[in-house]
Amino acid sequence: MSQSANHALVFGASGVAGWGLVNELLKNYPKEGTFPKVTAVVNRPLKVEDAYWPPPSPSRPDLQLEKVKDIESVTHAYYFAYKQDNDQATEVAANLSMLSRVTGALNTLAPNLKFLVFPSGTKGYGIQLPPSQRPFTAPFAETMRLPPSLSTENWYASFQAHLTTASADHSWTWCEVHPDAIIGFVPNGRTFNLAAHWATYLSAYLLIEGKGAQVPYPGTTKGYESRFNDASSSIIGRLAIYTSLHPEKCGGGQLFNIADRERPSNTAERWPMICDYFGLVGVPPLHEGKGALLPGEYLQAHKEELEERGFNGVSVWKGDFLDTYGFYCDFDRQLSLARIREVGFLEERDPHESWVERSRLLGERA
Repeated sequence: MSQSANHALVFGASGVAGWGLVNELLKNYPKEGTFPKVTAVVNRPLKVEDAYWPPPSPSRPDLQLEKVKDIESVTHAYYFAYKQDNDQATEVAANLSMLSRVTGALNTLAPNLKFLVFPSGTKGYGIQLPPSQRPFTAPFAETMRLPPSLSTENWYASFQAHLTTASADHSWTWCEVHPDAIIGFVPNGRTFNLAAHWATYLSAYLLIEGKGAQVPYPGTTKGYESRFNDASSSIIGRLAIYTSLHPEKCGGGQLFNIADRERPSNTAERWPMICDYFGLVGVPPLHEGKGALLPGEYLQAHKEELEERGFNGVSVWKGDFLDTYGFYCDFDRQLSLARIREVGFLEERDPHESWVERSRLLGERA
């Protein structure tokens, strides 16, 4: 099979969304030979054999991990790196500084660069704002843009402005992909990952309470019933690859919503299915989530017993914030997928299967 000269460079390759992107590249999406070479850049040490990516084979793209060799041959860059900080101004400045160094290097050393993609999120629609200040109602469409007075709440606007300037007078273009909650997997470390937090909690709950125990949803009734459409790191990765291969219709700084499925669902549909995978019975919230231990609190309350029984890793980074998911996400926030359909991306996945797949990987890693 003839191969192209494409070389994919992925920053943040072991992160909650970046891992899925590299996985899809190494699985030869969209077809064998599209990307003969993939370079994966990670922040934390990672051995290839511990990454859970497809093993080497004659058909798999060549993988370079950590060190960027042959940067002059890079044709497609995927900037999936992210540095969290509790101070918004510090977070925006830190992330913009990292991106600026990357684009500066690419503009100097990668003359064959064609496209750059970065992921953002639904903070771009103001979901983090108090209800009275949210300017939009779901379904969220890409034409909904926060006014400048509100866009400083996240780093998305700074990325957009920088990439517009950085790509000017160069042959490459860029776009932004926009998921809501990400169903992801991280092979090393404990990152900001709802799937990992719930998997850790439910595995511990099974060990302590036993098979068939009922698990109330940690949140409110409104949070349990509100509509959304979550996105696996696999579908995010596939859209990022698709857009980068179609610069003529996906470039120019366009924004693309992405989710596993266009039809929205809610946690009332998802929670029982997730719990069932762990041998538990998921039930609606009790007393609006009050009076019961939240997942992180439950893990800490049983930490000693869990460790005595060989249960490793009772915490996920920012687990205290993830505990609030079922309380603050109590409003409809589904995304319109009309724009990606217009440019020809028609793929869908069963979001429940995405949760099961990520839970299986997390179990193998434990």
